Amino acid sequence: MKINPKVAIITPGSFPIPSSRSSSVETVLQMQTKVLQNEVEFTIFGKKTKELPSTENIGNISYVRFIYRNWTRYLTMVISALSKLNPDIIQIENRPKYIPIIRNKFQKAQILLSLHSTMFISSSHIEKEELLSCLHHADKIIVNSHFLKNYLVNLTDCEEAKIMVNHLGVDTNQFQSKWSPNRISNKEILLKQLNLDGKKIILFVGRLRKIKGVHKILQAMPSIIQAVPDTLLIIAGSAFYGSDRKTKYVDNLYRLAKDFSENVMFISFIPHADIHVWFKASDIVLVPSIGHEAFGLVNVEAMACGVPVIATNIGGMPEVIEHGKTGYLINTQNLEAELSTCVIQLLNNPKRIKKLGLNSLDRVLENFTWEKSANRILRLYNKMVSKK
Repeated sequence: MKINPKVAIITPGSFPIPSSRSSSVETVLQMQTKVLQNEVEFTIFGKKTKELPSTENIGNISYVRFIYRNWTRYLTMVISALSKLNPDIIQIENRPKYIPIIRNKFQKAQILLSLHSTMFISSSHIEKEELLSCLHHADKIIVNSHFLKNYLVNLTDCEEAKIMVNHLGVDTNQFQSKWSPNRISNKEILLKQLNLDGKKIILFVGRLRKIKGVHKILQAMPSIIQAVPDTLLIIAGSAFYGSDRKTKYVDNLYRLAKDFSENVMFISFIPHADIHVWFKASDIVLVPSIGHEAFGLVNVEAMACGVPVIATNIGGMPEVIEHGKTGYLINTQNLEAELSTCVIQLLNNPKRIKKLGLNSLDRVLENFTWEKSANRILRLYNKMVSKK
């Protein structure tokens, strides 16, 4: 009789899980564990909120939650609960600092670090010597792109064999092609409901931070509007997850949009469960990041809806988008001009939009589903357990 691996997962504790107001870390984890819940015995530790109980089972996944005041106190409570589980694998989500503390308490456990971005390995969050020590105590590290693996190796000289690349996926039940006949009619109905009928829509979805490059879109908008006057830019997101609180950067975005406000719509928050509706309503999705985006989940979610993506040629984007086939990759050094040119060319060529969109859909189904992503993790779990 096959015995399923026992995996305890420690989320950062900053956001609840599952929740419509989670960060991308919790969203990814929720989707991967959902696929594997019959193959793996999961216990997930996370943040307690008024809406979520301290413990519950959803499907075959157990959730244990604690009030988060600071990370050390949170981790102390997690360790206390963890000591009663005796898991085969302890998986730490995106927080290298947690590793040595967990290792000290659970010396025989297999420890897996799941790293989602460069943020928590950067010097602003952790000194290099401390990072090296943290990584040393991990048995395996899983990253979401070859870019992130190479970044980590170059930064720390971590042995490559210790790091596994596992591209993220998309929920193909939620994110479906807009090009089937009934989907097209649904799009038209939506646009009428929003009073956007006849508009050519370009969409940005994400946090409103300088590193995401939203200001670059707004700086390119005058030339886009001049060439395609019925263009509407929808900016969906806020500076903080699940909060409408504004920053100086967000205020500056509103100032940039003031001169062409009829061509820009700000939407502060769209629950992840509803975001596919907006992808299907759009003609193009823009991902103009000017920082090291490790993967960019929005890329594959838009592509799964049959929408071409124009993104910067940095980080993990080239691993997702095929330039000229599923979308366009533009250079950060000439971002505004190239963004404007690509957007105008596509908006004036609906057949090209459809062709790139259908190619995008094929690429997602072949490479970027949660089933494929989760099965790669399952193979890693089984390999780690067999070594115990």
